[in-house]
Amino acid sequence: MNKITYQVPDMSCAHCKAKIEGEVNKLNGVQEANADVDKKRLMVTFDENTVQSENIEEAVSEAGYTAEKE
Repeated sequence: MNKITYQVPDMSCAHCKAKIEGEVNKLNGVQEANADVDKKRLMVTFDENTVQSENIEEAVSEAGYTAEKE
């Protein structure tokens, strides 16, 4: 499993957190997505053979937010 952290500057509340985690966790190959509202961070554990960083960024975008790799 691979781990990656993103900055999500436009995440500001528990609703944002739930929406982002929900979209990312739908992806095949994602083991866990954990958003931290206070730090505006998203930590994702995933199988790089199944899903790529670009797919995760697209899922965050689908939720209505911006993800930037740290």
